[in-house]
Amino acid sequence: MGVIHFLLTFQNQFSPHTSHIQERMSNMKWVLYAISLIYISVGCCSILYTNETKQFIRRIFSDINQKTLSALPFIFGILFIFSASATRIPWLIRLIGLMAVIEGVVFFIIPKDLYDKFMDWYLNALSDQTYRLSGILGIILGTAFLSWIL
Repeated sequence: MGVIHFLLTFQNQFSPHTSHIQERMSNMKWVLYAISLIYISVGCCSILYTNETKQFIRRIFSDINQKTLSALPFIFGILFIFSASATRIPWLIRLIGLMAVIEGVVFFIIPKDLYDKFMDWYLNALSDQTYRLSGILGIILGTAFLSWIL
């Protein structure tokens, strides 16, 4: 009995990394909570206030440079990759983060005319039902992220 107690306390006394890892996971939980709430909020707005959301997105995308806008999915992807260890399904969160990083890189390197065509399609050609569907998917993903946090 004394040997087991010694081994357990010996590990805890000389392993400062465990508290650092737990603190990092706690901080990453808050990042995931924030991202989840953003997904749910945007999803709700896309469903309930479809026209207002479309106008808001048009204003934002028309004023922001292509290179600047590409940083948003890139940053979200990096945050997902780093915070994956604080979830129950880290491989899926890392995969979503990797896809977001790739999206950010693609938006950064594609030619301006192709980017303009994509934005014109996204802002003008999509129907209200498509925006509502994206809102439903945002709510589902946000809720799933909340349920996967440790």
